[in-house]
Amino acid sequence: MQEHEKWLRIAKEDLLAAKALIKIELYGSVSFHCQQSAEKSLKGYLAFKKQEIIKTHDLLKLLELCMVIDRSFETQLLVVNYLNPFSTKFRYPSEYDIPDLETVKNTIKYTEKILNFSLKKINEPETGQTSIFFIN
Repeated sequence: MQEHEKWLRIAKEDLLAAKALIKIELYGSVSFHCQQSAEKSLKGYLAFKKQEIIKTHDLLKLLELCMVIDRSFETQLLVVNYLNPFSTKFRYPSEYDIPDLETVKNTIKYTEKILNFSLKKINEPETGQTSIFFIN
């Protein structure tokens, strides 16, 4: 398995964890796993493009790196702005406030959007990549 495939497999697992956690109303954890999935989706794209993977949880920074390669990642700015705070929000007492069901449903929707966008970019015909999975 190539490095980018590993990143994307873990991104999918984080999203699946979020979908499982929503069922038992662990909404703070849903948000965290969604942010992690988005982060790993962007890092997967960067790995596919043979870029250095920086150690950061900042989705905006990762999106900027993706945009240097492909300007169409700019379409994901709204998604990234929405998900970016969830790397710490709801994780520590100073920032703890239980998100509601609508918030976490949107969080999952946006996570699916960025993961599928990253997968689509890797699966485009000119890349020759065909073995990556899509999320639905």
